[in-house]
Parts: sequence; structure tokens; C-alpha cells
Amino acid sequence: MYKSLQAGRAIAAILVVLYHLGRVIAAEKYFGIPSLAFPFSFGTSGVEFFFVLSGFIILTAHRKDISKPLHLKKYLLKRLIRIYPTYIIIFLGVYLLTQLTPSLQHILHIDGILFLKSLLLFPQLESLVSGLGAPILIVAWTLQYEVLFYAYFSFLIIHKKLSILVGMALFVGVGFFSYDLNLTTSVPFLYQQYILLFIVGMAVSRVAFSMKQKMIRPQLPLIIGLMLFALVAIDTLFNHESLKNIEIILYGIASALIIFGLVKLEENGRIFGGSNLLQQVGNASYALYLIHVPLISVLAKVAIKIHLNQFGIIGALTTYFIILFLCLTCSVLFHRHIEKPIINYLHLKFITSKNRVA
Repeated sequence: MYKSLQAGRAIAAILVVLYHLGRVIAAEKYFGIPSLAFPFSFGTSGVEFFFVLSGFIILTAHRKDISKPLHLKKYLLKRLIRIYPTYIIIFLGVYLLTQLTPSLQHILHIDGILFLKSLLLFPQLESLVSGLGAPILIVAWTLQYEVLFYAYFSFLIIHKKLSILVGMALFVGVGFFSYDLNLTTSVPFLYQQYILLFIVGMAVSRVAFSMKQKMIRPQLPLIIGLMLFALVAIDTLFNHESLKNIEIILYGIASALIIFGLVKLEENGRIFGGSNLLQQVGNASYALYLIHVPLISVLAKVAIKIHLNQFGIIGALTTYFIILFLCLTCSVLFHRHIEKPIINYLHLKFITSKNRVA
């Protein structure tokens, strides 16, 4: 993995954390200071970066497996081991917390089927489970897209032409038959622009590795990407909404340019964000992404319990930075002492002793 991309992953995860943290601190039931939600109101853009990066990483890591069906088992095992153990541990931890805390029990009312679908990351209709279609861990809606992408990529491994046919059949078929099979596959889910971001990421990988010579000015795509990213972020910050309908795609294009620029810069020997701190957060970014919302919720309640809200903006900012620090620290510790050992063990047991996570 490129160190620059790990740093980018860390920043993207922190943006998402700051988005949710600002909204919670700004909420009336906590500190009631709306201005604290403003600075990172564009923070969900980290999700677009993750999707593009995922497309880039999967094709980069498995481009030699395409049209080689004998490699399918190993590919699926790697993907399942990477995404499910961490998710299941945090999912069950949050679920048990809500069930054991009387004041939180009213939050969840899901039956056994919905629980199992959530655990397996099946996409679910928002009208049935509320929120973003992912009860218990609301950020898991993005993992539903990730699993869908992994499934689609498996057809590339079986045969490239088969994947094209499957893709065409999927989108055309769903367009003609807009019904729900109670497997929670819905037309809105399949037709979201997010799916295109994985394709954009794969395109970046294809272009980056088809270039035989080093770029003369690799910083140019990075600068253009950052400028485009900033332009869309400013539109979001000030609620202009002139780019709202296409902001997902624009963030995706910006992310693609940033990723391409970072890769080419690193190939030229220039590493962005190589500091130990950013690398550690990058390594722990998946854990951070999953753990931050419940952690913010619990810690904000603790802050109110000890009356930090009585200190106004000082109390709010103190709570803000303490929660941010604890989110980062807990995720790094979780990755180092739980996620990494488990994944390494599963790799050793089911794949090969040569594979290790960062």
C-alpha cells in the first residue's frame, strides 16, 4: 500500500468523524451551538474518497486475478476477512450496549431477520429500518455498497466478458423490474451514483499502471483534484446547492485526481503524509469509521451528564477535542490489539502465512 494513500485514507476518515462530531455537539439536546457543525459540514465527502480508493485498491491488488477463476476462492476469502470480522465485533458490541442500557433500548426495534440482514450487510429499504438503511451501525450503509462491489468484481475474476454481461443484465433488469424480493435489493440502492465511484477508482488504477514512464509533473492532477474538491466543499458549506445534484460525481472525480497524483508522486519518490501518526490512523481508518458514531454518542452523553454544557462554547470545544482524541486513540488501539491480530490469524489459517495487514 502506498503511504500517501494511507495518509489520504486517514484524512478521509477524520473528515467523516468531524462531520458527525460537529452535528452532535451542535444538537440542541447536547450543546446547542449550530456554528460548530459548519466547518466540516462537507465531511461526508470522505465517503466518496473511500469508494474511489476502494476501486483503485481492489483492481491494483487483483488485476492479475482477472479471468482466472481458480483465484476466486482466495479473492473472496481475502475480502471477507478484511471486512466482516471488524464489522461484526463492533456491530455486536454496539447492539449489546443498546440492549443493556435502559435509556437506549428504545432506539432499536428490529426482528431476527432484520438483525441477520444487518449483520450480513444486506442492503435494506430505508422505509423499513429508517435512517440510511443500516440499523445499529448507521455508517454500515457504505459497507453494503462495498460488498456489492466485491461481489461484482468476483465476476471479473471468473471471466472479464461475463462481468460485462452481468453488469448490463443487473442494471437493465432492475430498470424493467422494479420490485423488492424481500432480499432488500431495491432500485434506489442499485441506481445510486456511489456505484460509479468504484468504476472511477478502477479506471484510475488502469491508467496509473498502464503508464510505463514516470510523470514529469505528477503534482498537477493532485492540485487540480484538491481545487475541485475544495470547490464542491465550499458549495456544500454555504448551501449554494448549485452542485448538489452532481456533487457525488464531482467528489469522485476530485478523489480520482488526488489518488492518481499521490500515486505518481510517490513513484517519483515524494511521499505525502508519511508521518507515523497519519500512517497509524490510516491503518486504523476502517475501525475509526465504524466505531466513531457510537463512541461520539456515548461520550457526548457523558459530557452532558457531568454538566460540561454549562460552560457554553468552552465546554463545547473541550468536549469536541476530547471526543476527537478518544475516537482516534480508541480506533488505533482497536486496530493494533484486536483487528490486526484477528485478521492476521485468519490470513494465516485460511490463506497464507505471508499475508499481513498494515
